[in-house]
Amino acid sequence: MSDTDELDIVFGASSAIGGALIQRWQRQGRRPILAVTRSANSISDIGDLNRVQVEASDYTEADLSALAARLMSAQTNVTRLVVCNGVLQGAGYRPERALAQIDSAAMNEVFEVNTFLPMRVLSAMAPLLKTSAAPIVAALSARVGSLGDNRRGGWYSYRSSKAALNMMLQCLAHELVRVNPSAKVVAYHPGTVDTPLSKPFQAAVSPEALLQPDQAAEALDSVLSQVVADGALSYVDWRGQPIPW
Repeated sequence: MSDTDELDIVFGASSAIGGALIQRWQRQGRRPILAVTRSANSISDIGDLNRVQVEASDYTEADLSALAARLMSAQTNVTRLVVCNGVLQGAGYRPERALAQIDSAAMNEVFEVNTFLPMRVLSAMAPLLKTSAAPIVAALSARVGSLGDNRRGGWYSYRSSKAALNMMLQCLAHELVRVNPSAKVVAYHPGTVDTPLSKPFQAAVSPEALLQPDQAAEALDSVLSQVVADGALSYVDWRGQPIPW
């Protein structure tokens, strides 16, 4: 990359939403895109990659710090940074319906992917976010991470991991406004998207409320284009509507 390059960055680029967002930004053709994923092969079918730089990362602190150092050396100006990594269930575990179903290993995995990984990313990228002109930072949260909107209970690990992510993003927003008032942080609820993550729970969702990945990417792009750097964290859904904390 050349000096002072503007760059859009997507972490979790192999996810359905991440991939669709990259494809949408490709079509817009406004600036280069950095797609970060665990395996470069996982996004080989994403389309024309001529304007996309693919970076394989294991999401460790060392690997992310090395990536950030390279971007800093290139004087990269981050315009939009989106973290799409997330997990709801995995091998041998599902969202808990009762307290007795809590499993420490499963809870650790959910928090690792939904909370700790995004914050490792943002911690490593902090020097870039502080020096970029007007970066917009978004991480995929969830409405079920809202305390005020929790009317059913259950899903202990998933709800709590997203609530913890929201708190950390709030801390990030407070930190960034002191060093870069033009930065904006968003905790974003993408709605129910037709992805492997939501597949087991789609029966309860009406067809009109189930978004396809390209629709989810369009909504996310629209929200990011409308946010204003106000020094606060925005916790919003795919329609741009605020979610109660």
